[in-house]
Amino acid sequence: MPAKDRTRSFSFSVILVSIVTVMAHTALPTPLYALYSEEFGLSTLQVTEVYAVYALGVTAALVFFNSLSHTIGRRLLLLIGLFCSAASNAVFLSAGSLGSLFAARLLTGLAAGTFMGTATVAAVEVAPRRLAPHAAVWATAATVFGLGIGPVTGGLGTRALDDPEHQLFLCHLAVVVVLAGLLLATREPLSRDDRVPFRWTAPKPPSADRSAYAGLTLIGVSGMATLGLLAGLTPHVLGTFAPHPGGLASGLVVGSAFGGSALAQLAFRRLTITRGLASGTAVMSTGLLLLGVSISVGSGVLYTCAAVCAGLGQGLTIGRSVQQISARTARAERVSAVNLYYVALYTGAAVPVIALAFIEKAYGLPTAGFSFCLCALACCATGIARLSRTGLWSDATPRRHGVGTPTASLARQPPP
Repeated sequence: MPAKDRTRSFSFSVILVSIVTVMAHTALPTPLYALYSEEFGLSTLQVTEVYAVYALGVTAALVFFNSLSHTIGRRLLLLIGLFCSAASNAVFLSAGSLGSLFAARLLTGLAAGTFMGTATVAAVEVAPRRLAPHAAVWATAATVFGLGIGPVTGGLGTRALDDPEHQLFLCHLAVVVVLAGLLLATREPLSRDDRVPFRWTAPKPPSADRSAYAGLTLIGVSGMATLGLLAGLTPHVLGTFAPHPGGLASGLVVGSAFGGSALAQLAFRRLTITRGLASGTAVMSTGLLLLGVSISVGSGVLYTCAAVCAGLGQGLTIGRSVQQISARTARAERVSAVNLYYVALYTGAAVPVIALAFIEKAYGLPTAGFSFCLCALACCATGIARLSRTGLWSDATPRRHGVGTPTASLARQPPP
């Protein structure tokens, strides 16, 4: 293998492992919420507020760091993200109140938001030639895979460790420190000649294909809101099915959803964008229907099946959506467009979860669950309708605007 390809392979691998590590931290505390609830006396609404603070951190990072990588480079911004993740671990290690959980989750969100757009673009730009055609899919799969192993690791920790509230975060902190050192040795995707003076700009949709972009975003919001519900409320929902479900059960259910998403992105990465979106929306809709039924009848088995279906469908749709956005967006607009896509997804993930807690308090869990599933299905259907008007179902990579190129071509172009 040529030295240039070895350098690219190393950089690509380090970026993917960093994505997995940072995203795993976002879901690591999920099985610990039961312990925190007992220790700090948290209500269901307060648990959802802790999740919402994380989503706020993600959105803030995506909005305010949107243009920064064009000035300081991709690598330095990713190092800032790792620093936020390390700081979050430090706050978790000393957590003694609800306020400290808010602070820790805000830092976790800042780390995740820093990585989502920038790391995806950086991975595409440094990918070796043999992986270039599917670099965006690998990056999004790494994101969701991290979200999947986080709750599983946390659940195993509640069973195997004497002090999971400290030992889990101490181990994660050590991994983050090692990755920071490795990231310093990677290739910087953005040359100094391509850097521009910092001028803050809000994330914007691409200048072309905005209708398709809106449709992809609506489908993405539907899927991410479902995963957000599973990540934020699974311990509580399972607690209504059985008196003491345990952290491991919650972690495995949430992990199966995110794991299914990552599996779908990698196992079916050769599916065309059209087929991936069509099959993904169908599977995700099936998962939403099962989710509504499982909450209504109180079935943990159906709930787990719903989580797997929702994860598989979400993985098929988000992978193709990022692929399509990257392919059809000019390089100067790409980070901004991807960041805005994730802003929409995480706003959509936070708002329904908070609303569901209020609806449950007023009308009960079955009504709240049914309402959520109905809204998510409506959002997905609207997105499908928007895509139908663009002709995407008949031509997955149209070129009529002349703005973008297929993902494979983008990934093959070395950074200037």
